[in-house]
Amino acid sequence: MSLSKSARASQVARNVKNGAYIGMTRFAGYSEATEGIVAQQREADLRLKQIQAERALRLKKSVGR
Repeated sequence: MSLSKSARASQVARNVKNGAYIGMTRFAGYSEATEGIVAQQREADLRLKQIQAERALRLKKSVGR
């Protein structure tokens, strides 16, 4: 290992030890559980509306005969 690679590896190790790479604020407010539940609920609501619309059409056709 060359001297520059050694120095870089040492610097990265020090940064990791000091917590330099922990401060990622990009996903700070993200909660996989909440996002997953919210997404599933949104899909369920859309599917329910679709089913209700299909039932309304079916009922309209059967009453119209």
